[in-house]
Amino acid sequence: MAQTKRPSLALFITEPGRAIADYGATLASAPVLLSAPRGDGHPVLVLPGLLAEDASTATMRMYLRSLGYDVHGWRLGRNLGPTAAILSGMTARLEELHRGAGRSVSLVGWSLGGIFARELARSRP
Repeated sequence: MAQTKRPSLALFITEPGRAIADYGATLASAPVLLSAPRGDGHPVLVLPGLLAEDASTATMRMYLRSLGYDVHGWRLGRNLGPTAAILSGMTARLEELHRGAGRSVSLVGWSLGGIFARELARSRP
């Protein structure tokens, strides 16, 4: 029987401090982030990484929305990998956004969501 390794106590104890440092880094980078080119209002579909869900991309979606894009989450719950429900759901969501806007939809993915985005773009240019 394989022995399970416990998470690092040092990482656990320092997590609040590391979170504050990450937040500070985000605030410090705000001037650069806010100088990004403005969007033209076209739809953007954001796909989360493995085991993540729309809540994990909320900050990214808020940022893209602030730039002037019409941003949407995938609405498929937790990303459990390439299950039949997720593969068909992503395609249906993309087609729904395209029909509703009558414009091309940009795809943004984080980690596994990025791989999904690339494959969706290949199958539905």
